Amino acid sequence: MTDLSNSLRADLDALAQACRVMELEGHGDRVVGHMALRDPDGRGMWMKRGGIALGEVYDARDFVLLDFDGHQLAGDGKSHGEWPIHSEILRLRPEINATAHTHPFYASVYSACDAPLATVVPRSTTQPVRPPLFEGGADLICTQDVAEAMVDCMGNQQAVLLRNHGIVTCGANIEDPVLVAIALEKMCREALTIHASGLSFNGPDETELLKKLDSGAALDPAIIGGKTLWRYYCRKLARAEKTGDPAFATEPVPIDGG
Repeated sequence: MTDLSNSLRADLDALAQACRVMELEGHGDRVVGHMALRDPDGRGMWMKRGGIALGEVYDARDFVLLDFDGHQLAGDGKSHGEWPIHSEILRLRPEINATAHTHPFYASVYSACDAPLATVVPRSTTQPVRPPLFEGGADLICTQDVAEAMVDCMGNQQAVLLRNHGIVTCGANIEDPVLVAIALEKMCREALTIHASGLSFNGPDETELLKKLDSGAALDPAIIGGKTLWRYYCRKLARAEKTGDPAFATEPVPIDGG
């Protein structure tokens, strides 16, 4: 693998850990799903290599460097075909540094619903308020024009549902897209449960929701940046890996050409 600076290697190791947290929290789907990180030197992005599960992303060696037109500049193995999801967010939104695309069960199912996703129980500042639904995402998003339309639909939000497909999340740092993805999956599970119950439902309106989230942040300022939640998920992952959970790699998966 290309020589990496100590800081970049540490960032990619952290991104590998983030991928494994995604697996832990129900975002794994065989060998699909991926995360990416903006390259600090402006060369493009580091993206999870193809052919391995989120839980098998071991360390910095499991990422490839792509420019924003999909050309592979460094790293071993092949990239996923849906690289434009990440390139177009990072190209068009300079405030974003990390991105994720996964197929969590409840959010993927909810993406087929016509009813807008409503909040049942507001929990944290990482929870998206009104995530939009991108209608053009049922197929793989392997072209930059479709990905650009997805980014336009996303607006300035950190999450978007892809119709009949999955979700995309993003944030300023590595943990943000993970925490948003976890919160979004919980929202979809709660919404599907209450719709299935047949009971009438009154969720908080946007003003009430934002007020509650702001109140929670005031009680625990660390939650504003998700640091408290992130440390919890990292501890939970460490315990799962210590027990020998087979979902997580104990050594790098050999390169097999993707």
